[in-house]
Amino acid sequence: MSELAERLAQEFANKDYAHAYMESHAVSRIAAQIYALRKQRDWSQQQLAERAGIAQERISKIESADFTSITLSTLNKLARAFDVDVRVAFESFSQGILDVVNLSPKALEVQPRQASLKVFSNQLLKISREGKWQLTLNNVVQMKPTIPSAVPAALGSNWTRLANHG
Repeated sequence: MSELAERLAQEFANKDYAHAYMESHAVSRIAAQIYALRKQRDWSQQQLAERAGIAQERISKIESADFTSITLSTLNKLARAFDVDVRVAFESFSQGILDVVNLSPKALEVQPRQASLKVFSNQLLKISREGKWQLTLNNVVQMKPTIPSAVPAALGSNWTRLANHG
């Protein structure tokens, strides 16, 4: 476990500290992600402001984490401008610690809707052992062994011949 994660796990024994830290992290993460998404798209603050219907000064304050509250309406305007989904969720503190230690510029980037749907269409949906839907790559390579037509006895009954796929 990372040193930061261990330290946070210990410090989060204090409820007030844990909540204050994660509230501050949420503000910082929103600011950093809006900045990262804007830079990913090579937009100026003014361009984002125009696309979102928000004043450029407000974009500047949000990106510098100079706000104590942000409305869901504002987040939705930004999401629409970036052409991404907004997700607001309640999480455990252990998940919050993981979010803190795994935060990176790359983790803040999000593909626009059309690009993400193109990737999505190249994947297969399957149900995990936990009963949740998940994506798997659709480019599975089938290997066809070159063996005699009879299954060698050494391979035993666990061997199943692949159907002839050409």
